[in-house]
Amino acid sequence: MENKQFAWLPTRMTSKKLIWLKYYFQHKDPYDLSTGRPPLSAQYFVWTETPEEKTWRLLKEGAIENRNIWNQYNYTKEDKL
Repeated sequence: MENKQFAWLPTRMTSKKLIWLKYYFQHKDPYDLSTGRPPLSAQYFVWTETPEEKTWRLLKEGAIENRNIWNQYNYTKEDKL
């Protein structure tokens, strides 16, 4: 779940940046994205990011996804174009 929020007070991001009077995104994940396990002490894993960090994250994920599609063995050169 992703919520767009406004930092009226100084707010610390997951990347240790401090923002104030800006929008930021707060994510709540019901499981750990790397291991697939649920959290032990809370209902969600909560992490925050700035709009710039979100843009970079989405660009990286898109590049990885495109790289994986282009490297699949069952595509021909015509399918890739």
